[in-house]
Amino acid sequence: MTSGADEDRAVWAFVEHEHVDLARGIDRLHDVACVAGQLPTPELSSRVLNVLRWLDGTLGPHIAWEDGWLFPEIDARTGSPAATLAARLEHRQIRELIARLRADHDRLDRRGVAGDRNAATGADLIHLEALIRAHLKREERFLFPLLDEGRRTAQSRATASAAVAHD
Repeated sequence: MTSGADEDRAVWAFVEHEHVDLARGIDRLHDVACVAGQLPTPELSSRVLNVLRWLDGTLGPHIAWEDGWLFPEIDARTGSPAATLAARLEHRQIRELIARLRADHDRLDRRGVAGDRNAATGADLIHLEALIRAHLKREERFLFPLLDEGRRTAQSRATASAAVAHD
């Protein structure tokens, strides 16, 4: 049987590993953003498609795990859904930017002034990168410590309740 502290360490290790893996993908997103205005449209389209595949295959499942397990766990441990409210909003903003990037990708195949389309796509990539990086930093700084703090608070309440019941 594992203790709460062991479980928390396992969650931290998992999340840290996930964030390292995410950083690699975000770096690739950054690389595409930096050259978006300089690439021929077919090349940019191909690179954006690769970014979208990463977003769907790696970032999307990570966000789903956080929304489905991590955030409810933090809310339960802290006793307040306010703890993860901002992070949930950021997830919605990330999904909206991904939808915008999908629309950008669709427009890359149309005729017209490629430079404008490519520059707009680059701006959306940079916006997405900045939002994801800031979101991950805020999670690491503010949310993940709440896992341990919430567990300690729950243990303190349980200990106090047991002491009262014993008296």
